[in-house]
Amino acid sequence: MRLKMDKKHVEQHQKLGFEYFMAYTNLELSSSGFGLVVDHSLRPGVASIAATGFMLSSLVIGVKNDYIEHNQAKDIAKKTLQTMINLPNVHGWIAHFLDLSSGTRLGKTEYSTIDTALAYCGILSVDSFFDDEEIHQLSKILLDRLDWSWLIHEKDGIKRFFMAYNPDKEGDYVSGKPGFIHHWGMFAEQLMMYVIMAGSYDKDLAYELYQGFARERGTYQDISYIYSPGNSLFVYQFPLAWLNLKGIHDQDGICWYENAQKATLAHALLSQNIKDEFPTFAHDFFGFSASDSPKGYRVFGGLPNHENKVKTDGTASTFAMIGSLPLTPDLSYKAICAMEKLPDLWGPYGFYDAFNLAKEPWYSKRYISINKGLELLMINAYLSQDVYQAFMSHPIIKKGMEGLKWVKHHGGNAPSSIKSIL
Repeated sequence: MRLKMDKKHVEQHQKLGFEYFMAYTNLELSSSGFGLVVDHSLRPGVASIAATGFMLSSLVIGVKNDYIEHNQAKDIAKKTLQTMINLPNVHGWIAHFLDLSSGTRLGKTEYSTIDTALAYCGILSVDSFFDDEEIHQLSKILLDRLDWSWLIHEKDGIKRFFMAYNPDKEGDYVSGKPGFIHHWGMFAEQLMMYVIMAGSYDKDLAYELYQGFARERGTYQDISYIYSPGNSLFVYQFPLAWLNLKGIHDQDGICWYENAQKATLAHALLSQNIKDEFPTFAHDFFGFSASDSPKGYRVFGGLPNHENKVKTDGTASTFAMIGSLPLTPDLSYKAICAMEKLPDLWGPYGFYDAFNLAKEPWYSKRYISINKGLELLMINAYLSQDVYQAFMSHPIIKKGMEGLKWVKHHGGNAPSSIKSIL
């Protein structure tokens, strides 16, 4: 049964998401960590640099929807960029986890490409949105210091990005040997990296890197799409929090929006097919993502994937369903309405991170900032596209899209394989 969408109903979740970032961001003017955002709400002293990217973008939403005064938001953006210039970095790539108050590197955390890229999506959002010369100058300093070539290596004749770097032999993600960590050899959440590089550094090299990662195509119940090795839903959603790729195709005819739409529908179908084993999915809930769970933070995944088995314990991620609003609005709205009937899932800033309706139901009691940020930006992408308009109009993003040879195909309706399911 299709529910009639009430956009004002959905908008309340957008407002709560914005309020979350104002509550969990360090806004102490004298602090060296001003603008840093907690990794999650139950770990108040630890910041995630990726979360700051979502916070910066939330300021655009806040101003456009009268949640915050324009000048106040601009001052927060400006002061945050000043903080970011002084954060620990290697060749411009920022440490993943930081002390919320001091801005110092937390322990031996890695210097992460994707978390830095998410932060830079926030930088580009405020740089475009606020007509402020100091913000432009600070953004340029941050963009110009990114050393893209340092991250590139060649394997089997194909150029690829490394994922991260850690100089400490006992650091995170390394085992006795410091250096680079893994590489982006597959389709995942890193799409924005190629666009930013193409628009700010070297379009030809960025195009070669973009063409260099594997595109593995698989099928679940007649839905064929390019899937990530683990097939966790967030990898399809994160790039689309900023990149409005509806109707955009690359030179090989790939539309990453349509691909994400198909992945979401495949996750929804799989959820229904296993509802007898996992009762959470018997109530309009769907999707397998990276979230809190009864056993802590877990990464779940749908089919197909490299292990050829469903990776779930029956946990549903609130942000994964809401984060699908621009892709599958009817499915997502039904999920939102159903989640609102679960009082234990509701907190001061909307839904907590996840839940599991097993024989002994479990409800998360924390907010994970990047997940809350994804939820916020995807609601906005559905309602009014404030962040899309700011981000996509930035000269770097325009140039980057051209450099990757991504073009708009007008009149591109959903293919029949999707129409039959929607």
